[in-house]
Amino acid sequence: MNKLATDSLRLKAAIEFGSEYLYTIRNGGHGATLYIHADNKSSASRIRSKAPDYWEDLFVIVTYYTHSDEEDETPVDLQ
Repeated sequence: MNKLATDSLRLKAAIEFGSEYLYTIRNGGHGATLYIHADNKSSASRIRSKAPDYWEDLFVIVTYYTHSDEEDETPVDLQ
């Protein structure tokens, strides 16, 4: 998938699901995957209820960051 197609899908996702989330597209274990990054768990739960498991032939994964005191913050997968 080229950069123009990726950017177009990211924009379409922002219009459809909301601009308050960050969207990235990468190849994953299920093929091309749309990652939706939320700020917190409640925001991630809201978007998970709106976003389907597959969207525009992309597998969808919703992540959020736990806000801990640790320096290394890793995203948590809601799948």
